[in-house]
Amino acid sequence: MASGQFFDPLTFVRVAPLITSTASLVIAGDSHLFLSSLVSLKQQRPIVNAIAPRYFETFFWKGLPHIFVTYGLSIAFGVTNWYSRPSPTSWAWYAAGSALALAHFAFVPKIMWKVKDAIDAKEESGGDAVEMIQGWLNVHYVRMAVADIPAWTCFLVATLKSLKSV
Repeated sequence: MASGQFFDPLTFVRVAPLITSTASLVIAGDSHLFLSSLVSLKQQRPIVNAIAPRYFETFFWKGLPHIFVTYGLSIAFGVTNWYSRPSPTSWAWYAAGSALALAHFAFVPKIMWKVKDAIDAKEESGGDAVEMIQGWLNVHYVRMAVADIPAWTCFLVATLKSLKSV
């Protein structure tokens, strides 16, 4: 089949969860970079407290669709690979990566209140917006460590193992 010379759909399916989970990690890293930079401005704390609630609200709602797409695709491609049992050494890694990507959403009950607190913080120089965003970041760091990075690692191992057998 000539089309396999330029584009192999099977290889795409094997690599796709790694690509989408990499995109998820980039989003998580950017969230850390942008928000931790904002809350670290000690001398400008009054200004940051005044603007942070609206900044965080905009940041959160604009980023949420990207989270659903990247994690949704990671889970879907991971399950597809798990179900198709690509090789005896990789299918369990795809399953673990999918479960860990899904575990990202297990943090919703904990993080949704942090989001609400950050958005509802008073827009004034003496407000507590910085502390509310730091509370969100603290949960974000734990979620990255126990779900996001391990999911990416599983998809990396799965991809490497499955491509050996292609």
